[in-house]
Amino acid sequence: MPKGWFLLILLLSGCAGTRYVPQGEYLLRKNTIEVVPEKIVSPSSLESYIRQKPNTSIVFGWKAFLNIYSLSPDKDNGWSRFLRRLGEPPVVFDPDLITYSKHNMDNYLTSLGYYFNEIADSVTYRNRKASVHYKVIPGKTYTIDTIRLGNADTNLSELYSAHQEHSVVKPGDVLSSLSLEKEAARINSVMRNNGYYSFNRSHISFLADTLSPGGTAALEVQLPAQGLHKPYTIRKINVYPGFDPIQAVMDSTYYGSMDTLDHEGMTFFFSGKSILRPRLIRNMSFIRPGELYDESKVKTTYDRLSNIRLLNSVTLLFDEVPSSLQKDTAEVDCTIRLSPGNSQGYKLNLEASSNSNGLIGISPALSYYHKNIFRGGEWLTLGLMGNFQFKMRDPVRATELGASLTLTFPKMLFPISHRIFTNRIPRTDITASYSYQSRPEYTRNIASGTFGYTWSMGEKYHYTVNPVKMKLVKLFNMSPGFLASLNDPFLIDTYRDHFDLGLSSIFYYTSDNSAVHRKTWQYVRLGLESGGNLLSAFNSLMKTDSTGSHTIGNIAYSQYVKVDMNSGYTFIRDGHQLAFRLYAGVGVPYGNASSLPLEQMFYAGGANSLRAWQARTVGPGSMPVDSTFSIPNQAGDIRLELNLEYRFPLFWKLEGALFADAGNIWTLPRENADPAGVFRFGDFYKSIAMDAGLGIRVNLNFVILRLDLGMIVRDPVKQAWIPPSRWLKKDNYSFQFGVGYPF
Repeated sequence: MPKGWFLLILLLSGCAGTRYVPQGEYLLRKNTIEVVPEKIVSPSSLESYIRQKPNTSIVFGWKAFLNIYSLSPDKDNGWSRFLRRLGEPPVVFDPDLITYSKHNMDNYLTSLGYYFNEIADSVTYRNRKASVHYKVIPGKTYTIDTIRLGNADTNLSELYSAHQEHSVVKPGDVLSSLSLEKEAARINSVMRNNGYYSFNRSHISFLADTLSPGGTAALEVQLPAQGLHKPYTIRKINVYPGFDPIQAVMDSTYYGSMDTLDHEGMTFFFSGKSILRPRLIRNMSFIRPGELYDESKVKTTYDRLSNIRLLNSVTLLFDEVPSSLQKDTAEVDCTIRLSPGNSQGYKLNLEASSNSNGLIGISPALSYYHKNIFRGGEWLTLGLMGNFQFKMRDPVRATELGASLTLTFPKMLFPISHRIFTNRIPRTDITASYSYQSRPEYTRNIASGTFGYTWSMGEKYHYTVNPVKMKLVKLFNMSPGFLASLNDPFLIDTYRDHFDLGLSSIFYYTSDNSAVHRKTWQYVRLGLESGGNLLSAFNSLMKTDSTGSHTIGNIAYSQYVKVDMNSGYTFIRDGHQLAFRLYAGVGVPYGNASSLPLEQMFYAGGANSLRAWQARTVGPGSMPVDSTFSIPNQAGDIRLELNLEYRFPLFWKLEGALFADAGNIWTLPRENADPAGVFRFGDFYKSIAMDAGLGIRVNLNFVILRLDLGMIVRDPVKQAWIPPSRWLKKDNYSFQFGVGYPF
């Protein structure tokens, strides 16, 4: 048997996993949990309390990482170390950990309100593997019969009663420490949100009488006695908008040498000119002198100030005013320290690709940003970009140059109160851009502008609404016979001057909002764009061109609707990542347009798409690359794509990747459309393009540099699978260089 086949069998074999298990010991195969009676507690909720977990399974119980580790030779050499780093060592069964697991599950059940639980275990041994089975019988529960408040301070009692309708614990509920802890946190928040600065969780206790017959319990909530606590008001608010923590420690005269400015109840301390305008900070803060201390307002103020992108850190401190200086009520002073970072900087991004027929693509982008252009946290970005496609020793090439300006304000510019947004501050974005595109077939100029709002609800939900999006497209220097030579007649309308006026919106959900993801996370991005609907109300006032389209200044306007979804899930464990992405989108022209604007059409291929193809060289459907274009420019109305990538650490800052991509673009059914490119539910799968490949990444923490080799596995034009022997043949692979993960 050839060595390659032997290694493959060993890789897939379940017996390979015990290769490095010491003699006399066992590989932990699996844990199972049985709950009796069923459905009282979910077995899956108990799994996290088991102390010893088996090796990672990919699909159908296949422990791929363990089998890769088992492939490593006994000798300590480079190949062995590589396989062991890539794989996962066997989990050797430890019977002592069963006791700890049972103890953990018992504690969890008790926190849910189950007492005197029974948890039994049994171990099955077979082929040097051990399987552990836990049988869980939840114990007795107590139902809360009555809830009353014990003797407590009058003011605290009144606050408790006023908010009791929001109680987490109610009569008829099961008595559990978990629900009592949530109720204690709620009561603590009520007190601290109503002036009780010195109140904390330790001042709350519960007394449960479980001696009543029938398994019921009388619950008493206990709060501090009369006079032990009193409400606090805010006396002063001192703000340091340019606070330097290092200088504050090193320079004993730091605080005394500052200038001061009083502004609407706040005192600002600064050296020289204030970095941020006092009015901005005052508007961002929900804390006011003379008002009761309110912890919810403190958190809101912290969140809002933290979203001023100029600031590296935000600190809010409260100091109790000595009794000798207090007036009739207890008071605290608030100190706000804002530490700014560098206000200006540059960013450079680069993507490049090359395929086996010699087509090279380079896309550099350079941007300059200023985080505080008007001293109000406004963010200015100036960007320059390019896209160059060419072949060596070939005069034919495509060039795109662009410039953009974006100005972001940390507020709603028009009459929407900023106080509506109680956590992250909203943004207003104004963008203007210009793009020059030169291709052998034509030259195109694109001028566009956008006005919109961006805001968040909590850490996971983010929204963008652009009520105004404008774009003007003008084509020049069109080569003779270009339009007549197009393979698909509907593309003729795509390559003409047009005006686009519409709106767009984006909804984005992410389970982890951090810049660097350390745990399993997922995201969903939904986009909606439309154009021409407002303009269509004035059709009767417009002239029409030779095609019957209504025009503004002799330029037809576009009318369409476009929706797309981008959803991803990344499983992360011990430096290994398994990432999945689904992209789906469709654009429909109607009314004043017979086709989508070229800028709104979908493309496939490139560093973040089907990586065996360069950008804009796939589809639509099974259509070959249009020979009319010297540089490919394939586009469609529909895009559907699936991506899968496994990422793993190698050594130093290097990471490896194995990936597979599948998808394509298609056109909508229309008169005279080429059937090879049209999307049909019955057979669209026949024109799916598929690739596979491998890559290497350099993870520098602040940036990830990526090089991928993608090989065509299924050719959509031939509608045929490509055998592995041809994966590295000419015209069947591409190299893709990018910055950051592809998804």
